[in-house]
Amino acid sequence: MLTNRRSTFMIPPNQNGRATSYQPGAPPTLGSAKPESEPHCAAPSLLTSTTPNLPGYRIAKVLGAVFGSTTYALKDTKALLKAAAAGSEVKSLTHIMYNARDQAVERMTRDCVARGANAVIAVAFEEKEVLGFVQVSVSGTAVYVEREKVAENPFTPE
Repeated sequence: MLTNRRSTFMIPPNQNGRATSYQPGAPPTLGSAKPESEPHCAAPSLLTSTTPNLPGYRIAKVLGAVFGSTTYALKDTKALLKAAAAGSEVKSLTHIMYNARDQAVERMTRDCVARGANAVIAVAFEEKEVLGFVQVSVSGTAVYVEREKVAENPFTPE
């Protein structure tokens, strides 16, 4: 039986509002980690693939190229240079890149749905820095896909 994986990972909070697995000084667990403190991707609401096809699906109609793009200004140049010189991760830049990528994918998804497609194949990302701005572009091919019919296996016992 399939279950909603998200519900199996959730840890109910105790009286203090913390997850029951919380221990001071211990690394955060799935139940205690705050999503806003760590970068994370938002999954698009339709099928996407970097490959030119989707296994288990048949492309019924190709609806054309779709694009999404966004530009973010780098805020604190001094902090970026300081972290880069120290050789550590520039967390603010990481957050900017995740947010920019998610926004570009969301724009591409809207373009795809507006064309009547239910999937995007051959998705490609391009990220670049121009005059202190971070530009993220994403492109793909909007398609309408249908599930392939699974052929019955003649070797299954009856």
